[in-house]
Amino acid sequence: MWYLTEDREAILTSVREFVRNEVAPLALQVDRTDKFPLGLFKRAGELGLLGLTVPAEFGGIGADQTTNALALEEIAKTLPVLTVAMGAHSLLAGGLIEMLGTADQKKQYLVPAATGETVLACASTEAVGGDNQAEFSTRAVLDGDEWVLDGCKVLISNIGVADVYVVVAVTADHIEPVTKAGISTFLVPAGTSGVAVGSPEHKLGWHGSATGSVTFTAFRVPKENLLGPLGGCLEAMFVSATAEFLSCGPVRLGIAEGAYAMALAYSLERAQQGQTMFDRFQVTRHKLVRMYGEIESLRALVYSTYAERDRGDLCLAQGRLLKVKGAEVSEYVAREAIQLFGGVGTVVETGVERYWRDAKVMAIGGASVEALMDVIAGLIKERLA
Repeated sequence: MWYLTEDREAILTSVREFVRNEVAPLALQVDRTDKFPLGLFKRAGELGLLGLTVPAEFGGIGADQTTNALALEEIAKTLPVLTVAMGAHSLLAGGLIEMLGTADQKKQYLVPAATGETVLACASTEAVGGDNQAEFSTRAVLDGDEWVLDGCKVLISNIGVADVYVVVAVTADHIEPVTKAGISTFLVPAGTSGVAVGSPEHKLGWHGSATGSVTFTAFRVPKENLLGPLGGCLEAMFVSATAEFLSCGPVRLGIAEGAYAMALAYSLERAQQGQTMFDRFQVTRHKLVRMYGEIESLRALVYSTYAERDRGDLCLAQGRLLKVKGAEVSEYVAREAIQLFGGVGTVVETGVERYWRDAKVMAIGGASVEALMDVIAGLIKERLA
């Protein structure tokens, strides 16, 4: 592949070994038990995969974004939900700390996060909608030398296992409708009085993601736990969200590749009247060709976009497009993989149907593809202005 350099290949080799030796043996168990794969998550931290793009001075490897994409793609071929946890930790919460944090905050929170010593979560979404910050009700009020937080966040990844939450709260009487000024972020340690973590939701897919609610009741944090400028965190959130949307490209590529590999192998093994399905049925061959074509089209979009990102472009529109296109391709390929398996494709123990379940949730979690389409349209219009 044109984007594989010697350094990227070296890291990718270690990721492949990790997936083959440690992730693959537990993949179906994680899906079946719906328990957060904390051991695998911590192991990813030991291997440097949670801090791939974090500067070396803060405990990371300092690699480029394409290298991170390669790692996510490889893991998603086998256990997509692990990449969900990694993204919530490294890209959302970790990204905000890296962009907004003081030097002391980065040393205290980013360094242990880069190695997996601590787990991060980003508590932003509320029942009114993840992108509807104008109606957020979680508030933080300054009382002397402390901020007092009250409110509830829903559908937050890494709940229960997180050691630190990056919490988004309203800190003004009025939220400016366009710039969303009046919203701030705070560093909130878990396991303290005033923070109540709900039970993880049992979802269609993303089994093991530990997604659920976090409630703050008269919770007090020191003034120095304010992360970034008072009332002005939304620009950084837009950028960190873009990083997450970008990651949806390689993750969905990995999902599609994982499902395709299973379908291709099955069609070459399953015999019908003395021939394999691949040799006997034209429809089987054509399905596989179309699936392959969609995968390679997505691959080209993913790594050309990441190349732009590594050249310094924020890829605000393209990053969101990766999630939209990635959702279409991964759902399509996973659905066709189930169809090629036939009845056994619907059997959980087969392992192929979980790719479709994870792809379906990924079309909604973090931001629905419909909402992103409208944001992309606005960004395109801005380019023409």
